[in-house]
Amino acid sequence: MVKVPSVGITSITASVQPECPVSVIVQEDGNVLMENGILRVVVNKTGSLLSLCLVKTNREAISDSCCGNQFVLFDDVPLYWDAWDVMDYHLQTRKPVVEVDKPLSVVSAGGLRGTVTYTLRISEKSSLTQDIILDAMCPYLKFSTKVDWAESHKFLKVEFPVRVHNPYASYEVQFGHVQRPTHRNTSWDWARFEVWGHKWADLSEYGFGVALLNDCKYGYSTYRNTLSLSLLRAPKAPDANADIGQHHFTYAVMPHSGKFEHILSCMKCFEVNAEAENHKDALVVRMFESHGSSVSATLTTTLPLREAILCDLVERRISAQPTPVTASGISLDFQPFQIVSLLLFFQ
Repeated sequence: MVKVPSVGITSITASVQPECPVSVIVQEDGNVLMENGILRVVVNKTGSLLSLCLVKTNREAISDSCCGNQFVLFDDVPLYWDAWDVMDYHLQTRKPVVEVDKPLSVVSAGGLRGTVTYTLRISEKSSLTQDIILDAMCPYLKFSTKVDWAESHKFLKVEFPVRVHNPYASYEVQFGHVQRPTHRNTSWDWARFEVWGHKWADLSEYGFGVALLNDCKYGYSTYRNTLSLSLLRAPKAPDANADIGQHHFTYAVMPHSGKFEHILSCMKCFEVNAEAENHKDALVVRMFESHGSSVSATLTTTLPLREAILCDLVERRISAQPTPVTASGISLDFQPFQIVSLLLFFQ
């Protein structure tokens, strides 16, 4: 919406408005309707999502008779290694978090951003405050969450039951993604009740899917049609005070058309596909192909580039000749999930 130069500033005026501003409407039953032209969301008094609709296709994402953004608490008592192990039997102790300390209220009534907030009581010792944020022209709904955590042997998660069916869900990992079953037909499937992942998990079927994004959590699970994100644990060994205190994290939910490959370009605030490192007189740029396909790409820069050399992960040159640099940029070919590192030398 507003262009800002690198390491620079720009001025804006209060009259700047998006093409489709956010609207936030409190309904007669106390629920809140939020809409930005891309998403239409209904949030109830406890902060749960009654509806999450992709406006363009009028496709509802939340399962019938279910609520999204449902916090659940589990007993978490491993057999041996408190801080490392998570046992499958913890799933039998699921308890929804439903006690409201402060009911839903509107913080920002729309325009560039619509925000509602509420507070839940997790237990006598712990509480959770969350801002639900819908930005103009943004394809996902954000949940900025603060937790005052003082539990012992508990496991906090958030669930999104969605109208999507697929025997496999996808999870981002370093330099790519993996797929894991959403069923427990075999002992091998059952053993993968918790999946390690980075910034996103996605459950898609033909033409539609729902992605769960986050900025700092690494545990997911998808059973049948319910996407879950693991938020906090409370182990007591080797550190009796592990994770006790205040936590602040953000996650988001994003319904989308097509399969998960089509969502990556929309995840700019969560997705970082390139890393830059200092290397004496050069800049090291690492790129990777994240979809699992063979592609060609062109790297461009406004910096005064003199030379580009392919290197390995420890920055040793793997080609005696520099990579051709043309007026249009540097042409690169990627194989599925391939990592490409370049040493960039400037004038």
